[in-house]
Amino acid sequence: MSASGLIFTSRPPGTEHEIIITPKMSFGTGHHATTYMMVKQMRGIDFNNKTVFDFGTGTGVLAILAEKLGALKIIAIDNDDWSITNAAENIQQNNCSKIQLLKTDNTEMNQQFDIILANINKNTILGNFSSLTKQLGNNGILLLSGLLKEDETEILQAVNQQSIRNTKKLIQDNWISIRLNY
Repeated sequence: MSASGLIFTSRPPGTEHEIIITPKMSFGTGHHATTYMMVKQMRGIDFNNKTVFDFGTGTGVLAILAEKLGALKIIAIDNDDWSITNAAENIQQNNCSKIQLLKTDNTEMNQQFDIILANINKNTILGNFSSLTKQLGNNGILLLSGLLKEDETEILQAVNQQSIRNTKKLIQDNWISIRLNY
């Protein structure tokens, strides 16, 4: 640990993308099970030239990864001032240029996205589920996390009311991540 309190580590061998995150008061470093599972799910998706919506961006880590994986355009939103400030700093620190950061809690972006990322919580996901699925383009992918195992039944009930299907679920500790395809 340095005098400033930061821990410096070297980039592990075989790491394809290095992302620098200073979390401050925001959520999302990649160490929590929910973010880790989102990253793992994202690695199995082709982001090249895709449009991405990151709902509840926190530190911006998932938006940053989306750009590093080849996304053409990313809209990242959060309703928290700390998160917006922190995400802006992290986006700049990682030399990202394709991320539009917005402070809002309105998920209506009035456009279609190839991939939507929502690592937030059950109630917020369910409260915005219709809006999120409505903005998925043809063959779109919706990645969800921030969910406890016991949230799965309610989430899948919402899924069954839409024209999307559950294609992949990850479990870590008491958390789940669900990939949905349109």
